[in-house]
Amino acid sequence: MRTVRELRLAGWIAYVAALVLGLGISFGVHALLGGTGRLGWEGFNLQGLLEGLFFLLIFTLSLWVAKRAVRVPATTLLTAGLVAPPPARALAKPVPLLENVDAYEGRLAVVVEDGQPVGVLGLDDHVVPWDEAPVVSGEVAATELSPLFWRYPIVIVADEHGVHGAITRERYLRMLGVG
Repeated sequence: MRTVRELRLAGWIAYVAALVLGLGISFGVHALLGGTGRLGWEGFNLQGLLEGLFFLLIFTLSLWVAKRAVRVPATTLLTAGLVAPPPARALAKPVPLLENVDAYEGRLAVVVEDGQPVGVLGLDDHVVPWDEAPVVSGEVAATELSPLFWRYPIVIVADEHGVHGAITRERYLRMLGVG
């Protein structure tokens, strides 16, 4: 799973590549037409409009191909990485940490021993071991969590600093604007 920083970098690289490709093809059309195209401050003509059309077509097509190839959210791609999805840590709601499993009657909790998480209570009929639970780092981009939500209703967000909380499928869908 990619972090927010990796998505920003991928968005920037894809945007710059599409821009360079669009400008390169547009310059090629400009050179093929004998350098007579004008589309700018001094006026415009048919050759200039043709160059501009080629730029828009190639730039848009390149962005579309890059989006499919790199799987970057559209806002991150169109802003050259300036707008990125939030980290999973920002969506996580706190969950209780339990030392004694027998006394808990809530919906979801993380079972800890000596301060270290060992399992998750509430994902199944029994305590799910920590290694088998859907756990992601707090730095992972929230948009990268969809494969986990296909299998689990809740994803736990934790890293070496501790357990940040959990993200429910409903909260995730609200973040995407679906629910």
